Amino acid sequence: MIFLTRAKWGADNSLPRRGHLIGPLHRTEAFVHHTVIVDSDASANEWETLAEVKKWMRRLQKIRPDLGLDVPYNIVCFCMADGEIVLCEGRGVDRTGAHTKGHNRFALGIAFQGDFENKALPEKINDQLSELTQWLRDLRINQGFHNLGTLRPKDKQVWGHRDSPAANTACPGKNLYDKLALIRFIGEEEHSAMDKSTWALVQKALQAQDPPLYAGKVIDGKPGRNTHTALRAYEKRISLEARGVTGTFGEPTASIWPATRELLFATAGSKLFDQ
Repeated sequence: MIFLTRAKWGADNSLPRRGHLIGPLHRTEAFVHHTVIVDSDASANEWETLAEVKKWMRRLQKIRPDLGLDVPYNIVCFCMADGEIVLCEGRGVDRTGAHTKGHNRFALGIAFQGDFENKALPEKINDQLSELTQWLRDLRINQGFHNLGTLRPKDKQVWGHRDSPAANTACPGKNLYDKLALIRFIGEEEHSAMDKSTWALVQKALQAQDPPLYAGKVIDGKPGRNTHTALRAYEKRISLEARGVTGTFGEPTASIWPATRELLFATAGSKLFDQ
């Protein structure tokens, strides 16, 4: 995988940098798009040179003046003819975008350059999606975007643009949409669902902390926002690097990292089971 910063693809610095700064923990979901801009040769969704990539990134900076003279996406992906994938910094992972109505503040907008509705997929698309997956996993685990993917569809870990209720679009194209399930950047160890009784124990363990971290909240055995906030406070209190909640808030299939759960139960001690 090749990553090109705005400086490397030659962003026009005379134009204002769009988007508002956003902290990594506020990123809760990822949306995938396509630009519907194709290559001029037979392989419409494959690109041959970095010079082409840089040229098109400079055009994308000015192509939607109605959205502001900047790339509307956070990241733009180019599938190269040699099987490589090039990720280009658009607005950047630390800024709001202009890609999905109602989701521009908290969603990471990732666009593939090409038309994935009417043109054939790149020959090495599975490998290229695997590289994108690794990048997202690193973003989530090592670069502070611990909540990325917290909000996701039931059958995938990323959304297609067309999944948004406010969108009237085929984006990112039926051919790419059918491949989105391959982008699985949240490990299986983070998926282990807990039943309601286990969630109730988690909430009791948070109340058993000194001072309590779930004080005054109703213990209902559901992984809602109160639980999430208390878990984050617990992890901060004990300086735990790996983080807690995965899954959609309020869904019974949401889970917490085993490391967090085990430490939480251990520190609660006998108080957990006396309540």
